[in-house]
Amino acid sequence: MDITKSDDVDMTKATNAAPVTKPKGRIRWIVLGLLCLLALINNIDRLALSVAAPAMQADLGLTATDIGLLGSAFALFYAIGQLPSGWLIDRYGTRLLGGAVVLWSLATAAMGMFNKMGWFVLARAWLGLAEAPSLLATNKIVTHWFPKKEQGIANASWDAALKAGPAFFTGILVWIVAAFGWRTLFFIAGIAGIVFAVLFLLSYRNPDDHPRLTTEERDYIRQDRDSNSPKTDHVPWGALFTRPTMWGMMAGYFCNMWVYQIFLTFIPLFVINEFGIEFKSMGLIVSVPWIGAIIGDLTSGVLSKRLSERAGWTTKKAKMRVITVSLAFQAGLVALIPLHGAGMSNSTGLAFTITLMAFALGFNGAVVAHAWSMAAEVTTTETVASVASLQNFGGFLGATVSPLVAGIIIDATDSFNLVFFSAGIVGVLSLAFYHFGVRRPIITATSHQEAA
Repeated sequence: MDITKSDDVDMTKATNAAPVTKPKGRIRWIVLGLLCLLALINNIDRLALSVAAPAMQADLGLTATDIGLLGSAFALFYAIGQLPSGWLIDRYGTRLLGGAVVLWSLATAAMGMFNKMGWFVLARAWLGLAEAPSLLATNKIVTHWFPKKEQGIANASWDAALKAGPAFFTGILVWIVAAFGWRTLFFIAGIAGIVFAVLFLLSYRNPDDHPRLTTEERDYIRQDRDSNSPKTDHVPWGALFTRPTMWGMMAGYFCNMWVYQIFLTFIPLFVINEFGIEFKSMGLIVSVPWIGAIIGDLTSGVLSKRLSERAGWTTKKAKMRVITVSLAFQAGLVALIPLHGAGMSNSTGLAFTITLMAFALGFNGAVVAHAWSMAAEVTTTETVASVASLQNFGGFLGATVSPLVAGIIIDATDSFNLVFFSAGIVGVLSLAFYHFGVRRPIITATSHQEAA
């Protein structure tokens, strides 16, 4: 198997295929709506721990290190689950997603049944393994249902939906915990996932099998599909690990998800500990940063689409520009958070810090959305889930380490300052890995044909 020819191709010099006139059909956007609903439920399951953490600490005497360990347990097993998940999705298709949703919903509900750290760690590990196929399948569905120039906004949309949970539902989740207890929160989140799984299995079809998809819209979706890339029943794993671009994507995403997981795990505890906010009052406050993430996601998707339509620009070049510029801004903003509004009143300092977080998460979201889209730029449609799985594997190794390291730092220093300052440095490393490491394709249609 020889795929070394792909190194001779500079992706920034590729030319876009002649565009197909936009069709009247909108089935692809209905499918995207289903993916956004999935993403919303997915992140509420992850967010439940963050919202429940203060109540679990009060009820069970857990420390910040314990909460960090639970965040790391999820991320570690989520990362491990990426490796088989990409292959399984490429091999057996995206409808495996329905079964995965059922399994992770049961894991979420199980969190409400336990009292000991060992069982909590087991439930979070189960959740991580079960959720591993979710975003890989979502990304693959986008590559099936959207041409490359629309994949940026499509991926940005479902990634924005991931943030909709903490942005718009945190207040409701806080109310549930305050009114009914933290266990009830996990039960409700689990039931919601099972309801979605039934909806997905009943309604989702691939483009070739969808009864309402017009020929016009199908041709529009397929306008830049790898027509010469054969369907294969295997993924060249060894070849993927030999490509510098694959390592650049894994390392860059490792650093970006390091930053993201700190926000996801510790924002409520940060607000309570640093500004003295009462638990029942924090819902609206901790929602603001995630609203910033949604705005950043959607804005970046529109921006990359417009950049890709410029003369001399490719979709790959547009996405890379969004990633690198966003990483630069994110690193600076995160490093400023330890100021806590120095010299300001408590309320003004809180507003200043939350605003910084909102902008930082906005740029983080832009990176996440376009990192997912990059998989379709560096490989063929048939192996996109495998490439995305390795990138996500690298990312969630970062997400595994960062909550535990952050928890240890917080318990040792009784402060979040070093946590955010170090996260800013990690953000700079992410910029370097993407800028210098992601330059050439991993597998082209021609090289994949040879590999088969």
